[in-house]
Amino acid sequence: MRTTRRGFLIAGAASLVATGALGADGALRPRPRPGGPAAVQSLDAIFARSGLRSLTGYALIDLDSGAVIEAEAADTARPPASVQKIVTALYAHETLGPDYRFETRLLATGPLRDGRLAGDLVLAGDGDPVLDTDRLGALAAAVRAGGLASVEGRLLVADGALPVTEAIDADQPADAAYNPGVSGINLNFNRAFASWKPGGSPLRFTAPGETFELPVTGIRGEATDAALPVRRLSDTAEIWSLPRAGMRRAGSVWLPVAHPGHYAGEVLRGLAGQRGLILPQAEVVSAGPPGGLVGLTTSPDMTTILRDMLRFSTNLTAEVVGLRASQARGHAPADFAASAAAMTRWAEDRGLERAHLLNHSGLSGDARVTPRAFVRFLGATETAGLPDLMPPRPIVDDEGQPAGIEGVSTRVKTGTLDFVSGFAGYIFGKRRLAFTILVADLDRRAAFGSTRQENPPGSIAWTKRARQQEQALLRRWATLYGA
Repeated sequence: MRTTRRGFLIAGAASLVATGALGADGALRPRPRPGGPAAVQSLDAIFARSGLRSLTGYALIDLDSGAVIEAEAADTARPPASVQKIVTALYAHETLGPDYRFETRLLATGPLRDGRLAGDLVLAGDGDPVLDTDRLGALAAAVRAGGLASVEGRLLVADGALPVTEAIDADQPADAAYNPGVSGINLNFNRAFASWKPGGSPLRFTAPGETFELPVTGIRGEATDAALPVRRLSDTAEIWSLPRAGMRRAGSVWLPVAHPGHYAGEVLRGLAGQRGLILPQAEVVSAGPPGGLVGLTTSPDMTTILRDMLRFSTNLTAEVVGLRASQARGHAPADFAASAAAMTRWAEDRGLERAHLLNHSGLSGDARVTPRAFVRFLGATETAGLPDLMPPRPIVDDEGQPAGIEGVSTRVKTGTLDFVSGFAGYIFGKRRLAFTILVADLDRRAAFGSTRQENPPGSIAWTKRARQQEQALLRRWATLYGA
């Protein structure tokens, strides 16, 4: 019989007293199955190979009893990185419900006469984190097909449904596409596509989709002799200086958008113009005037959004659903930190003690959780449907090939920052397990923090070692306790 959430949080201590099988770190000593696989690596062998033992904390528990099976440095707080999105996913799912959808509306403030709107056209954002060029183009096409050909008044973009910010985390590299602005209107995960011919000229910015594509001018740039990408912001424009040294050959890159409202307004205007709907230049406002509904596009349901968020680790999605969940709980967060504080209080009731969360995506080197508290959260919330939101992940060997462990499946989330790696989730086999692994070299991270450099020297090799260590621990646990 499965324990309740409250029962789970106290079951671990009682079961450890009953068994009398505690190790030095408060964990049960491993008890390999008789006749089990012979090639199970010891913990000493795993850490000797990675060289990361002093930087690692982990905890493995039995979901049905709550007993800690293996643990080391489990009470040392480290950054969770994108593993934190597990918490955000359940916070949004529980608060908003599986069928919740975001609605992006076009409103008309006056009557339509002979194809001309005698008033303003308002693009009213609801925060939809997965609105893209194709859906915005389909919205413009539908309104044009309904008879609208021109607008006498203004084109307004209302972006105040969520707090507006130019980036998720100010300490990230300027060109990090995973660190865009956030607002009540979001488009293409608030990224623009930059492409160039050999030598970096001309530099072209577009908002591409599968069906529609539109060049944008509010975001523009040039190749320069700068060592790192630099972005200059005005009230309505984003101007990039990209290093010419990296543009000797033709190429392309997604870049973050700091002003989502202006970006979405320009794209809507251009898409409408392609369909014969003439619109004025967009103006961004926090709240638009009331009007009649002339167009609507809805997002996928919340379950689909959250599964994709955990699969692709989209930071924008995490921030949006977290903010909306806090709003739905009666809070009025002014920023990510205030919303994350509300989520932290919610998570504390589900076992996540001593957490310091600064946003909903985990995109911060200053956030902290302990492996023991995080695995307790996984245990306390497993019956709430959390594993169904998380992506399956194969158990692989050091070469990335299937490890061949029969009868075991996993649901996991990874997380990565420079010199930070997280790995957490569930192992389902003959026993039902939950685990959390957090690895961080905060000294090396601090040494490169001021440069805001993407992939500082040594970070890629370090992450590879951390990932191999995580898979080695996963193989060990799946073989010893799950298979």
